[in-house]
Amino acid sequence: MNEPAKTRILVIDDEESIRYAVDAGLEFLGDFDVHFAKDGIAGIEELKKLSPDLLLVDLVLPRASGMEVIDAIRNDPGINRPSRVVLMTGHSDPIPGRHYNDFGIDRILSKPFKLEQLKNALFD
Repeated sequence: MNEPAKTRILVIDDEESIRYAVDAGLEFLGDFDVHFAKDGIAGIEELKKLSPDLLLVDLVLPRASGMEVIDAIRNDPGINRPSRVVLMTGHSDPIPGRHYNDFGIDRILSKPFKLEQLKNALFD
């Protein structure tokens, strides 16, 4: 009998400490297929290859920003949109006065975050 496919999660963040925290948190929350990219361009390439179910992307990244990654999801027919796109940021309001979902963002996760906040951002 085939096991159900694991939820594929792509995390795009240049900070090793954040990648580690997300990986440890997801390991605690369940059995996921987690992939990482360290910059926006590598993240876009991973999006094309993996077609992840969930995306966590930092706002500030080398080579292409988180908003450029999200824009690629919206405009590149070679990228399937993940069921949830979470923008991680240390900024208080990265898109002032606008609705995040107008940009293809489902949730904002403020850094630093706690396990419960990560869980809510991805699964609520």
